[in-house]
Amino acid sequence: MLCVVSKEGTPQGGPLSPLLSNIMLNELDKMLEDSGHKFCQYADDCNIYVISKRAGARVMETVRRFLENELRLKMNEGKSAVANRVKRKFLGYSFYNRNGRYRLRVHPKSFNRL
Repeated sequence: MLCVVSKEGTPQGGPLSPLLSNIMLNELDKMLEDSGHKFCQYADDCNIYVISKRAGARVMETVRRFLENELRLKMNEGKSAVANRVKRKFLGYSFYNRNGRYRLRVHPKSFNRL
């Protein structure tokens, strides 16, 4: 196990981390609501649901600019993607399509890890 002393920020997984993330990202929530987007956000994880891949790319760029210019935060490029909702995991869950209706399920990776 590797331990690193940090001189700034809060420890990841600590009780303050989700609270501080929600406070910092409150303005992002307001911007997404004002734009009429459907989204889920918990701490620093966020899924935004749009109608097409093209719309997803446009919203991704808008969010990136907002985070960097307004909130002075950096988007994690490795975890950020424009993808079909059934291919993404959010807080251990994902969607699946059954007879044209989307349903929620435990993501297979989360299930296998359990």
